[in-house]
Amino acid sequence: MKISTWNVNSVNARIEHLEKFIKKDQSDIYLLQELKTIEDGFPKEIIKNAGYHSYVNGQKAWNGVAILSKEKLKITNTSIPKYDDPNARFIETEIQLKKIKKHIKLINIYLPNGNPIETEKFNYKIEWMKKFNKYIQELKNKNTPIIISGDFNVIPSDDDVYSPENFKNDACAHPLTREQYRILINMGFTDLVKHFVEGKTNWTFWGYRGGGWQKGNGLRIDHFLTTANITDLIKKVEVNREPRGWEKASDHTPVTITL
Repeated sequence: MKISTWNVNSVNARIEHLEKFIKKDQSDIYLLQELKTIEDGFPKEIIKNAGYHSYVNGQKAWNGVAILSKEKLKITNTSIPKYDDPNARFIETEIQLKKIKKHIKLINIYLPNGNPIETEKFNYKIEWMKKFNKYIQELKNKNTPIIISGDFNVIPSDDDVYSPENFKNDACAHPLTREQYRILINMGFTDLVKHFVEGKTNWTFWGYRGGGWQKGNGLRIDHFLTTANITDLIKKVEVNREPRGWEKASDHTPVTITL
């Protein structure tokens, strides 16, 4: 099974890129973030013609997450349980693998950016992370196998950014952000991109400003986290840089795991 995650930065603006990548890549499941559209505006017919079912948690102009799958899925949650979040940042389903008896929770997130740090936006980010971590701990307590992926808006360490100095006041690298990420990892997750892809080739985001892509000034903020029983099955992890070099590209590039 192949699963890919990609912050497309507007699914309708990037639909030709998405079609092109799907045609070449043929993952079984795609986890998309930052759709910037409500469900009615999502290009379901195009995705259907590509051979996929669409499951969308959309929002007008902002946010939005989706799961595309070759096989039909049942969506189990579209928000963090017991958390009243007005934004479309979470979608969850269950998948099965022959080597694992239990259903696997597959969770796609678009975690709040949180900038500027002196504002409510940062408070919202940390609250979101705490609520998310609480829910994941509940799943872990039941020994649920879990795959979490998406745009976390978290730079886990100074090794995951081209210039730590430039991000010392950024919410993605803030000590409180990193603390919540570590709490999540320490529940028993493996950060697959960090574990399988060599540093500085594992960046997933290059900003538009200042020629970040052209200069190679990247960050690692798109992640795949897996519980140990899933990690044992991982055959390959790939950061596919090619789409970031396309004309009018998303500022993120896809990450694909094979298991």
